Amino acid sequence: MPAEAHVTPIWKKQKLFVALFLLAIACWFFWDGFVGYPHSNERWLTHEQLVKDGHETDWPQVAKEHDWTAEVPHKLYRPMDLRTQWICGLFATLLGLVSLAYWFTHKGRVLRTDDEAVYSPAGTRIPFGAVTGLGKKKWEEKGLATVLYKIEGRKGRFILDDYKFDREATHKVLAEIEEKLVAGTKK
Repeated sequence: MPAEAHVTPIWKKQKLFVALFLLAIACWFFWDGFVGYPHSNERWLTHEQLVKDGHETDWPQVAKEHDWTAEVPHKLYRPMDLRTQWICGLFATLLGLVSLAYWFTHKGRVLRTDDEAVYSPAGTRIPFGAVTGLGKKKWEEKGLATVLYKIEGRKGRFILDDYKFDREATHKVLAEIEEKLVAGTKK
């Protein structure tokens, strides 16, 4: 009996959240590298100059004139500190974009069967006769099974994941593959 399993809403939300979180972290790194740290350095150098000139008590007034906090700056950021923020921002951006691309390409995938074949999440049609094995080592505890197949001499595999795809429908797909696999070995 044909079955169709769609990607679950919780999976879509989690993967989208990860991508957006990484992009938000990247913005934070870039803000520190381009705005926050240079602004802090300006405060530090101004305060340091007041201390050298013996006018440290003027700091609250100077800070107020520049619309800065009256808190004494705690650190002078080196050029390497700024570069580190930029590098971390680039890395987080790259990870965020890769995660977003992954989410975008997987959110609409469907795992399904018809009377003659199973269709992998990538859309590959695999006749039941081409299925060569089924790995269920992690099925009971994690809901993961591996379907092995061979089409025109080319080996392939795909994963049945009852968390990523609708649980009940994924179990139906697995049962149908098992049924056809057992029927094929009896011939």
